[in-house]
Amino acid sequence: MSTTDKKLNIFTLSGLIIGPILGSGVILLPPLLFNLVGNYSLYIWIAISVLGFIFALIFGKLSILYPGEGGVSLATKNHLGKKYQLLTSFYLICAVLFGPVAVLLTAAQFLQIYFHNTSIALIALYLYIPTYILLLSNINFIAKIMLLLTSLITVIFIVASINILINTNNFIFALPLFNFKDIGYSFLLVFWAIVGWEVIGNYSNDAKSSKTITSSVIFSAIIVSLVYILISLAITFGDFNLKTTNNFQLVWILDPIFGNFSNLLLTVMTIILCIGTIILFVGGVARLVASLKLTKFTSIHLKNNSPFGAITSLASFHLFVLILVFYEVLNTADLVAFADGFFIANALIGLFTAIIIFENGFLKYSSYILSFLFFLILLTSNIYILFTILVLFLYTYFKKNTNI
Repeated sequence: MSTTDKKLNIFTLSGLIIGPILGSGVILLPPLLFNLVGNYSLYIWIAISVLGFIFALIFGKLSILYPGEGGVSLATKNHLGKKYQLLTSFYLICAVLFGPVAVLLTAAQFLQIYFHNTSIALIALYLYIPTYILLLSNINFIAKIMLLLTSLITVIFIVASINILINTNNFIFALPLFNFKDIGYSFLLVFWAIVGWEVIGNYSNDAKSSKTITSSVIFSAIIVSLVYILISLAITFGDFNLKTTNNFQLVWILDPIFGNFSNLLLTVMTIILCIGTIILFVGGVARLVASLKLTKFTSIHLKNNSPFGAITSLASFHLFVLILVFYEVLNTADLVAFADGFFIANALIGLFTAIIIFENGFLKYSSYILSFLFFLILLTSNIYILFTILVLFLYTYFKKNTNI
């Protein structure tokens, strides 16, 4: 088998992308948003789907122009300098120090009903062990597994949502009183739904060609948007007995088809999506860390090209964070807040890079718009995270440009 045959094609790269981009967000966000803002959630999902699609196109284009393990940071290095490449890299690394643990805890919450006397942090640790092993496996092997599982989960969500809509008698669409604060907070929450496109470039060396990346990004963005919007439509218009008296639960969408197996099925899908998310982020950022050659250990690769040193370093920090969660120093909400702030800061530098690189046209103007919107979202982040982001930026700005 040739080297090219071992690389990711459109379908395997899409399999690596779709599940992780859906991730824990597709489980938590649709019901959470509906419970917060009611039918306004449908408008929010349509808006975020459009923004997410454009965001994907921008970062996909940057990945094609500057391929390599360093991902989009390579574009930043070429147009803003080495120090800004390090800044955006550290923002992304900081996000992935906390985000994957929040994802693990999400999956662990679903499992805890089967293990009542076990700490959620311990359940998360047990989930991390097979995830770590998968991270060290051949990326093509992982992508094929994710393609199979992601396809199945996507079909389940699509069929279940369509089934709800087909069996809806009255399509009533009443909007609650407009609450600007809740709407603004909703957009902050749904940013989690488009996080992930930033690390696609870190897998560019594993893709067969630039065309593979472009086609995979477009296909994946369409599927992700379709799943979110169909679920939102089902929640908005579906006839559910407890809809007006209880907080909405995603399992209600599965109930008409899967009955008593719905809770178990949702738990299994959650675990798969969460593990897939961790593989995408930790695997992508580990490739970035390895490319920076920070230490000899973080630069070590296995024979299958898996960045062993960087993956192990990130896993060690995740273990430390889980210990803090176990002793209730941190919780899931803290971790999501930390990760989101750094993800947005990293995305902003990527968008500024895109503004510099792209000629006048759709992607350039879209980069301006997304930069403004993401900056507004960033301002709602945790004050300590904003301070850290600002300190890192000021240090980089005033630091003399060096070759390190």
